[in-house]
Amino acid sequence: MQINSFQILLCFIIPIIAATLVLIFCVMPFEYGIYVHAATTATAAQTTTTTTITSPDLAKVIIDNAIQELQSGNTNETITHLREYEQELSLALTGNNTDDRYLPIQSLSTLLLVKDVIRSLENGDTNKAAVYLNLADQQIGRTLFNIPPRLPPNATTNITAAAAHIPNGTFLTYTNSKYGIKIQYQYNWIVEGNDYPTGAGGIQIASFYLLDVNNGLPFFRIGVDNITKEFPQLPAVSINEYLNRSLDHKNSTGFPGFKLITYNTNSSLAGNRAYTVVWTYTHPTYGIRKSIEIATVIGGGKGYFVDYTAAVAKFSNYLPIAQKMIESFEIKNKD
Repeated sequence: MQINSFQILLCFIIPIIAATLVLIFCVMPFEYGIYVHAATTATAAQTTTTTTITSPDLAKVIIDNAIQELQSGNTNETITHLREYEQELSLALTGNNTDDRYLPIQSLSTLLLVKDVIRSLENGDTNKAAVYLNLADQQIGRTLFNIPPRLPPNATTNITAAAAHIPNGTFLTYTNSKYGIKIQYQYNWIVEGNDYPTGAGGIQIASFYLLDVNNGLPFFRIGVDNITKEFPQLPAVSINEYLNRSLDHKNSTGFPGFKLITYNTNSSLAGNRAYTVVWTYTHPTYGIRKSIEIATVIGGGKGYFVDYTAAVAKFSNYLPIAQKMIESFEIKNKD
């Protein structure tokens, strides 16, 4: 049997092509979608569909719960939520793709992040686990913003309660038992649960935001100040003194191009007298942004603050959401 040069060339080319395809599929980022497995009965008037959805919405709720448990120091509960996420993903990926309304489900890179969280917690590294967990929430948040749910037109849909698509405008509750606070937030906003210092005695507890440059990158955060560290000479700090301390910080190095719009000490936060400050500043990357901050003093030595920031032109777009978050803010530990 004679082998020509073309056949010899094929022997080299085919394995190279196969290896290349394997590599592409291994490193290709799989975007989120919605797993829809439907049994359809068509009539002349409409289509009736029974649908089971394992969506990014459910994944977001699970990851958000894991973030809260990790912040509260509940490692075992954090891992329980993450195992639940893995189980939901496995159920989606092993489903039979018998319907043309199937979209890829769950980014494999997010699954790897979840596994990294679990591994870090098992090794006792909660700081690394928090970083991975925040990255996972960011990835799911991007998906919720970019990929809306897709169902058949003219369909009456029965979605299983455990994995239903969450309606737009739904608010979930964020609870942090470590700091004794609670707040509601819109479910599709990314939750970042890293505590980090914000000043002499301040801690940012959590932030909530949308990765949406076109709509002004709306950003909301909550935090606590140990103001006795900043006013060691005073037995108790008043709301006016707390306000002046905030204005001094904003006027100095805190916010480039700071311009004060208005302020008062007649507001309310978590049922306590609070101050409100509204201002603009220039972000080096995102331009002129507008902020509103509401803060209160508890026991004369502890300050709690919430603030909302967005691009000036888009500030009003998400202000109703920010206002609802502010109104829902609760402080449990007031001692």
